[in-house]
Amino acid sequence: MNLVMNNVQVGHTLPLTEPLSLSWKAGGLHVLLGTNGAGKTTLLRTILGVQAPLAGHITLDHGADPLRANDPRVWGQHVAFVPSMPPKHVGLTVAEVLSLSGSWEEAVSRHPQLEPWLNQRLSTLSDGQAQQVMVARAMLQSKHWLMLDEPTAFLDVRGQRHLWDMLTTHLERGGSVMLATHDLRGVHRWMQGAPADVAAVSSIHVLSASGLSPLATDASLDAMEEALG
Repeated sequence: MNLVMNNVQVGHTLPLTEPLSLSWKAGGLHVLLGTNGAGKTTLLRTILGVQAPLAGHITLDHGADPLRANDPRVWGQHVAFVPSMPPKHVGLTVAEVLSLSGSWEEAVSRHPQLEPWLNQRLSTLSDGQAQQVMVARAMLQSKHWLMLDEPTAFLDVRGQRHLWDMLTTHLERGGSVMLATHDLRGVHRWMQGAPADVAAVSSIHVLSASGLSPLATDASLDAMEEALG
């Protein structure tokens, strides 16, 4: 299901950007870049349906009857969210956290590295381990779109690579991913190694007050840095 924005304005009282009209293709990895304060988190919250757009509407292209973000019960079955910091204060075990969204056995079958942690409380894991659990839980919630806000912000190099591998697994299973990130090296590395069919429907956009500006998915690190400069 393609994710479609039609003349959407995001913000609180005043719009942060010009109206946004774009169709993100299903099956791709879609990267949002931008400086701090550009509105990346606000845009994700609006797509998630947590925050209403100031104008326009957001839909999932679902044949003749598109789904709208203003129906949270249905929308939540197709769009799942992973914040930058996992909620490690909860007193649940990893198996219990996963079970909130589906079968922990299914999650472990896809991500075997989770198995040793199943009986540990989420609060005892490292940030990288806990983030992997939250990504796995989001995949149980939605086989379609995953939304991630700075998912590698607090992870070491090993944790970052595990997370990128998990996103690749979701894409290989027919899912779609949108993430806001400052991890330019991770984006560059992933795009260089992406399967051709996935790369063909993936995208990179820079968010600013003027809207969303596209970057080529094979853009160099220097080009990404310059676009943010």
